[in-house]
Amino acid sequence: MPIPMRNFLLSIVVIAAAAFVGASIGGDDDTATAAPKIPKKPSVVLLIMDEFPVDQMLGPDGKIDAVRYPNFAALAATGTWFKNATTTYDSTIRATPEVMDAKLPRKSGTPNYLGHPESIYTIFGQRGYRVVSSEEATSVCPPRYCKGARSERPAILPLLQEGRRERLESFFSKIGPGRPTLFVKHVLLPHGPYLFLPSGKQTRLSYRDPLPGMNGPVGFRDRGLTDHNQQRLQLQIGFADHELGRLFARMKKNGSFDSSLIAVTADHGFAFEVGVKDRRTVTASNIDEIAPVPLFIKAPGQTKGSTSSTYARTIDIVPTIADILNFRMPYRADGSSAFSKRVRRRRFVRMLNRNLRGTITVSASSMERRRRALVRRKVALFGSGDIASLYTGIGPNRRLIGRNSADLRPAGQGALGTEIDGASFMRAVNPRSVIRPTQVAGHIAGGRKGVDRDLAVAVNGRIEAVGRSFHLKGDRAESYAMMVPEASIRDGRNSVQVFEVTDRGLKLRLIGSA
Repeated sequence: MPIPMRNFLLSIVVIAAAAFVGASIGGDDDTATAAPKIPKKPSVVLLIMDEFPVDQMLGPDGKIDAVRYPNFAALAATGTWFKNATTTYDSTIRATPEVMDAKLPRKSGTPNYLGHPESIYTIFGQRGYRVVSSEEATSVCPPRYCKGARSERPAILPLLQEGRRERLESFFSKIGPGRPTLFVKHVLLPHGPYLFLPSGKQTRLSYRDPLPGMNGPVGFRDRGLTDHNQQRLQLQIGFADHELGRLFARMKKNGSFDSSLIAVTADHGFAFEVGVKDRRTVTASNIDEIAPVPLFIKAPGQTKGSTSSTYARTIDIVPTIADILNFRMPYRADGSSAFSKRVRRRRFVRMLNRNLRGTITVSASSMERRRRALVRRKVALFGSGDIASLYTGIGPNRRLIGRNSADLRPAGQGALGTEIDGASFMRAVNPRSVIRPTQVAGHIAGGRKGVDRDLAVAVNGRIEAVGRSFHLKGDRAESYAMMVPEASIRDGRNSVQVFEVTDRGLKLRLIGSA
């Protein structure tokens, strides 16, 4: 049974203090570390990520994969993870404001402060909080609290195309102790374009994919390409985890981590169905990928984590924050505190249709069954734990991975050829550069029209990836794209070879190199 909210902060102090008692080896030390001091007006950090299907982070046990995503796992171990949290809408410009004002999307709700006059900004601003906001698809913060705020929302596409890392890190640099502050950041991650890596590096300089449209509708019919893009999403989630870790380290160093309320969520998920025209519009068949979103809330002073099975929704986040801080909601919201009886009794997932004219509803039991099946398939393809298994479960002829290409039988010379995209980066990897060229992609010339083939990529003489070529819809070119592990790329010059795999995986035919 959840702790009544009027006693929540007091209980957090008691739990935190108890956790430290006898913490030394054997429990013989009489000393105990003092519980974190909770200010009367704690600062609040709300991060709203974008296009984040939370099940991509789960391991076979249904928990956050702590090896691949250690900072999300650490947040779950410190705060409360609402593992069944869902959104109510599938598009950013309506799904993000609902996080901020706790109201269901409506047709009249323009994504600015005029369409959302009551929100988390007014709740905290009226209580004397300073507001630091960075919205990348909306403009809900009013000029009274966000100087220079405009009623026009920002254009999303230019912000997706450049500066995501820089804007995020600039915002994180502002979070620290001092005057009680509400920090709100809409983070355009792990939303595509997919180019970031868990180490903090990125595969290329430009936001443009090496093959235009490879993560768009022209590629949605190809299973292998879909697996490739799902793999890239998991790597980009790793980058988001990396950046989150940098924020937490900074907050712990400046003393603001323990005393702040930290909430992390996302606007909606993303589907990886094959043979569809759209992977973001919710349907009865993809609601299990579109609806679930991450939701972590660490209360001020909280040091011991818990996992809640409550079917919280993104419209419940602001009321939950108000509940934890013992604030009264000053306006009528559609959401309620995730600790309330109303939300705890909820046993369904419901999303509004894109046109706002109807809903799609799934029972809790059906949603849980479907999500478990998705996680099983994901783990079968991309492994769990050790990052190496992310690269070894997709593509044909997987037994070739790890073998030396020189030890395999060569096939006769053929007419095929390819130029590898970004070959110049592979020939001169600079350890100080942000670029780590781990995506091997390009077009194949000389093949028969409409024919796909098995391929393998060797890095410095070792097979690191296997795949199959594909044809994007409406494009005559035969294309390929495979990811190799970051660990396979060394500083300086790298030899990268693309082979056609023939004779049932027994022979290799070199078709291009860098």
